[in-house]
Amino acid sequence: MAFFRLYLVRNHQAPDTTFDERDEAALVYFLLQARLKGSAEGVSIDSDFQAPADTAWMPPAPDLEAQIKFVAAFLCFFVSKPMAYMNELQAFRQYFIPGFAADSAKQIQLGRALRAPFFTAGVEDLASASSLDLLFDVDEMSARAMAHA
Repeated sequence: MAFFRLYLVRNHQAPDTTFDERDEAALVYFLLQARLKGSAEGVSIDSDFQAPADTAWMPPAPDLEAQIKFVAAFLCFFVSKPMAYMNELQAFRQYFIPGFAADSAKQIQLGRALRAPFFTAGVEDLASASSLDLLFDVDEMSARAMAHA
């Protein structure tokens, strides 16, 4: 089991097994790198990315655990969120996760669509987020997704 799903299980959360575990872990790792850097600039996933079972391979960070928890909460774990947010996040997951590990265009698109609050918000901010648009430019994703349809 890859690090993200194992993290969820260890924290009494049921992983969503709808998507390929490698692509899901690549998305989580991308978001985690962006959070740790405070920017998505220069963040990318190698096409041969393999998600190990633990986080020892990640760059050391004093707040790594808190950052992983935020990314998990962003992806609809740990904290209940309003229905509008959850619906938008489902569309986000449906679009971004499939093929994410090897799709550099999706990685660039995701990096460009992350809003400044994504890098500083806390888990508690997610509980009241009425829309994913607080952290992510939903219109940007929608326009590009429609262009690829």
